[in-house]
Amino acid sequence: MPELVCRGCGGIVDTEGIEPFTLCECSDCGSEIIVPLQLGYLLLERPFGVENHISIYDGFDKGQNMDSEIFILDKGCPEYGKFFALAKEDAVALSTLKHPNICPILNYGEVEGQFFVTYPKMDGYPLSDYSPETQGLLDIKKVVDVLQAVALGMAVAHHKEFPHHDICPRNIHIDARGNVRVKNFFKSRFIYNLLQSKEELTSSVSPYFISPEKAESRVEDKRGDVFSYGVVFYFMLTGKYPFSGATEVETVYSRVKRKAAKQEDVFNEGGRRLKTAETVEYIPPPAPSKLRQDVPEEISSLVMEMLSYHPVQRPKFTEVLAAINLFKAKEEKETIVKSAQKQMVRKDTSTKTRAIPVMKNLAGTDQKKSQKRKLFKL
Repeated sequence: MPELVCRGCGGIVDTEGIEPFTLCECSDCGSEIIVPLQLGYLLLERPFGVENHISIYDGFDKGQNMDSEIFILDKGCPEYGKFFALAKEDAVALSTLKHPNICPILNYGEVEGQFFVTYPKMDGYPLSDYSPETQGLLDIKKVVDVLQAVALGMAVAHHKEFPHHDICPRNIHIDARGNVRVKNFFKSRFIYNLLQSKEELTSSVSPYFISPEKAESRVEDKRGDVFSYGVVFYFMLTGKYPFSGATEVETVYSRVKRKAAKQEDVFNEGGRRLKTAETVEYIPPPAPSKLRQDVPEEISSLVMEMLSYHPVQRPKFTEVLAAINLFKAKEEKETIVKSAQKQMVRKDTSTKTRAIPVMKNLAGTDQKKSQKRKLFKL
């Protein structure tokens, strides 16, 4: 692609002979330009790596005339035809998933023999930008508001039978206007289906947010999303993970209760015993209200229900929403009552009233009668 339009000044920039993904400057205005790789009507500007046969790029979808996040299925992967059919079927289904709290698929199809999916590029930031070490604890009401929006989007997705399979802070986005959206449904579901066929589910998500059933390589349904969402809720409230370990393996298996028959210890070259699913002890996490005293008991109990080991004991997202709505209604009622009580208290104590004597004065004469006689004398 020898020529580009500078987004800074609108001039034509000659990129003849420059390799794709090279960072350049416009000679007229100095704006940064990344030389894209053209794939049909897709301009791939910045690569972000490959995840399980899916290449990820920042770029521009000329078909939709929009800056986009672009996912391309690797044509050289084994069983490409099988994965292509799987990806296309899921993209077609997900294109019907529309909700203000879900980032929608912008475009999908095949270009130059490669299957792609595009999402609109969003401003703002993901929840993964939050660092309790540098930012401290978050305001509880704001955390509840954000995760209420997440629950609303997920309730709609689950109603349409679309589990996400990778609910974690990096897949929850807040744009510059404060809108909360769950993203990456396509990539998360594709990777889950791919790894499920290989029985490698433990590598499909962050070790901190993985559900117990995934950690045990069992099939995960919609209730796995509830567990992962509960971990996000726990972390945003307390700044700590409910399950963790010294290594990723220990972190994954720290939420597993089922233990196989005792096996011989396995040691590494340094003589240290390696942790496995059979040797990592299951320790129930403390409730959020135990780690942070200002966490309301209703919210703390709700989070612990979502972290239940058995999927059937976890609430549905509709039940999570009902609990959050009830909590917020109670908080609003208490706020209104306190405000009304404050208005009932007289704030201006400087108002003066006239004193009316009702007893005799110190001279032993009636003050009212004395004043009356003087008037008559006049």
